[in-house]
Amino acid sequence: MHYVNPPSRPLKNVFHHTFYSKRYEHELGYCIYLPDGYETGTQRYPVFFHLHGWTGNESSEVETLYPVCRGRQAITVFPNQSPVIEDRENLPVEEMLIQELLPLIDSLYRTQASREGRGLSGFSMGGGMAMYCAVQYPQLFSSVTAYAGTYHHYFYYTDFRTVGAPPEKAAEFYQDLLTAKTDSARSLLPLIERQAGALRSGTQLSLHIGNKDVLYCDNEILRLHLEKLKIPHEYRVYEGAEHNLPDIL
Repeated sequence: MHYVNPPSRPLKNVFHHTFYSKRYEHELGYCIYLPDGYETGTQRYPVFFHLHGWTGNESSEVETLYPVCRGRQAITVFPNQSPVIEDRENLPVEEMLIQELLPLIDSLYRTQASREGRGLSGFSMGGGMAMYCAVQYPQLFSSVTAYAGTYHHYFYYTDFRTVGAPPEKAAEFYQDLLTAKTDSARSLLPLIERQAGALRSGTQLSLHIGNKDVLYCDNEILRLHLEKLKIPHEYRVYEGAEHNLPDIL
């Protein structure tokens, strides 16, 4: 993995840039999609931040998401935020995204710099982080779409017992999680419960998962929690889809 990864081939309206991240202590790459008419107009646009999956980078999912980008009048930002950059782990993804990249994009581009004009999406590891950030910062984001989100790291388990587990086990795991104790500030289920009021008041939560995905049980647990708390959400299950972003778009 590298900090800076330009796309392998050009795509219309997609540009690659870098910025210096104090959190990563390194120059960091990002791709940005600017809608038709951006360079000649004065209009401000909603902005979406898409977080890539494990071992990906700022360019690895641009081509796959390109039809989504072209289908809406919005700016889309693809940051490089992998925890395995240059064999480094535990990189401060949350701090980089919230404290550095978000204000940078608002300062450089004609975004609608408000909660209503800002959304998140992500795949796998990036889907988990996107969901976490949307829940942690409801004052900053009005929507999140998690494609095959990885959530077991945000549940209490230190192992991978939910990975590959049949969805029928989700209710059992969920009951275990409700009684578990943790000191982690990133434990997703209690965080959602603390933020339930804010989430009910206008955050659009959308979960997409394949029924052959090894993370299906993760997503079922999260669905059960949202239903228990009566938090509105969209939950889409794709028949036959495995852990593959194109299959669930």
